[in-house]
Amino acid sequence: MSDNEDLNVISEEALYERLDHYLSTLGTDRSILCVSELDGFLTAIGCSSQELSPDFWLSAIWGANEDQPKWGSSEEEDEFLSLVLIMYMETMNTLVHGDLYPVYLEQEMEEGESHILVEEWCVGFMRGSRLIGLGLDETNREFYDDVLAAVRLFGSEAGWKKLESMVEEEIQFWRDNIESSILRLAQFNHPEIPMSEQANKPHTLH
Repeated sequence: MSDNEDLNVISEEALYERLDHYLSTLGTDRSILCVSELDGFLTAIGCSSQELSPDFWLSAIWGANEDQPKWGSSEEEDEFLSLVLIMYMETMNTLVHGDLYPVYLEQEMEEGESHILVEEWCVGFMRGSRLIGLGLDETNREFYDDVLAAVRLFGSEAGWKKLESMVEEEIQFWRDNIESSILRLAQFNHPEIPMSEQANKPHTLH
């Protein structure tokens, strides 16, 4: 990225490209490794009933203490931090307005067809959920189990095993319920978030 490029007006494509570069080159097996996973992680942070400062969750992007990246320069570290905070603010802004447009991956198939992949986003959401203890409230266990059911299916090894025994129509049902369920969760913890008739047009990465 050039010194003259303003991070505040960076395009979505450039934002994702730069973040993917840092995540894929500096991450370990325990790190978030793509923008889709990062977006899921940040969305979970936004669903917390408490306001969490970046100092709380930034290091968790990389994993444990020994997984923190060795930056080539302070400029690189500053750029990554700025990019993550831009994505965080965009994610929070959509939630505040009762919208959710997950950054899913798009896989090109044969004969020009494409397939939306939700797994990485759900893995990231589960990672964020574990960090903040989302869904551990025993007094609302039934509600949390309900709204987290879809993301748990696509974001955990236990869920993947369940998906193997499902027919395609059942898998699609759960896939289609991810966004509405997470919005219900966000609105539960933040009653000020308005209800929204959201168009089912998620962002994708090609």
